[in-house]
Amino acid sequence: MVQTRRGLEIIIDAASTLYDFKSMQRLAEGVLTQIASLLNVDCAGILVLRDDGSPSEDFSVLAGSGCYSRFSGAVTSRSLDPDLRGMVEAAFRQRSNEFADHKTVLYLRTGSGREVVVLLQAERPLSETDRSLVEIFSSRLSIAFDNVILYQQLHEANTQLEDRVTQRTRALMQANRRLSAQWLRLQRANGFKNEILGTVAHDLKNPLGVILGRTEMLTELIATGASAEGITSQVGHIRDAAKRLTSMVDHLISDAMADAFDITIRREPVDVAALIHEVVEANQPLALNKQQVIAVSAPPQLSTMCDIDRIREAIDNLLSNAIKYSPIGGRISVDVSGDGDNTVIGITDQGAGLSPEDLGRLFGRFQRLSAKPTAGESSTGLGLSIVKRIVDMHGGEVTAKSDGPGSGSTFTITLPAAELS
Repeated sequence: MVQTRRGLEIIIDAASTLYDFKSMQRLAEGVLTQIASLLNVDCAGILVLRDDGSPSEDFSVLAGSGCYSRFSGAVTSRSLDPDLRGMVEAAFRQRSNEFADHKTVLYLRTGSGREVVVLLQAERPLSETDRSLVEIFSSRLSIAFDNVILYQQLHEANTQLEDRVTQRTRALMQANRRLSAQWLRLQRANGFKNEILGTVAHDLKNPLGVILGRTEMLTELIATGASAEGITSQVGHIRDAAKRLTSMVDHLISDAMADAFDITIRREPVDVAALIHEVVEANQPLALNKQQVIAVSAPPQLSTMCDIDRIREAIDNLLSNAIKYSPIGGRISVDVSGDGDNTVIGITDQGAGLSPEDLGRLFGRFQRLSAKPTAGESSTGLGLSIVKRIVDMHGGEVTAKSDGPGSGSTFTITLPAAELS
């Protein structure tokens, strides 16, 4: 009776201690310690946990004492001695307590579906009182293990929530920075717009006034039958005023392009052959109008990592230039090759070619070259500068080659190679 009372007091005192543990390993160590105190005997023990539905050999050794201490932290049955492994796996299969002379096996299942096996090896056989106390003690462990599991799940959920809050906060800060940058760009664009309007209202007013005045004078001269010399003089003044207007407009366009030439790229693996065929197909009507032939050589296995829209724009600029400057009935070649490290796109035309002076200023903005479009097409002088800007942002290179006027030209885009995913 005294032993029973003492054991029950230990169980009651142990309950509050075990329920306070927040670590599964600490709880397991506490269970082994309390069992040894409850039995008042030196004993070695091992505590094994298995999740619901797991195979019998898939478990974790949470704690070990005495001769079993070396197994703490084992995660499979293969880490245990064969005899010990057999006893643990048998306990999981039988799902019941077992008492032998010097060895005791305790089995319990928690409310959350976990299974726990405690294997004890005592110096003496357990009495009936010892066994009863151990069974009472083990019956109270289910709540303690579930408490730890719930605490760990709550802690993990809180950690994940904190991580998500941190990520969302970081994303919001980045979004705010982007919005601030966009706001600054909008302010700059709005200021630039106001500057243009002011220039149009003030600077362009004078040349327009000159043109209007000179045309009125020219009308009077014609009406009075004035000499050709007088009329020519007025026409010259009108021409000079128009040139000044053109120069002002060119400067305004140049400034606008400099302000708005911020290009961003989004890289992805791109099948270069498919892209080439797409661009060629889009330009076929222009070539057919001039009875031109576009020959394509593009092996299918070549690819690059790029912004497909930007590189399409660059290739389209070069191909449309080749069509524009090639003669009626000419031939244009589009060739794609690779050397492992790079993918190379070459566009060759039979146009007027490039002079040494052309090659020196080829990729500048608003550059007028010596060659002229062969069917009266217009040219802004921006296409090649845009091509260079796009290719540079991809870490590539664009070059031009020509043997001189009348010999055609070849434009080449070189981009880093990449594997298609």
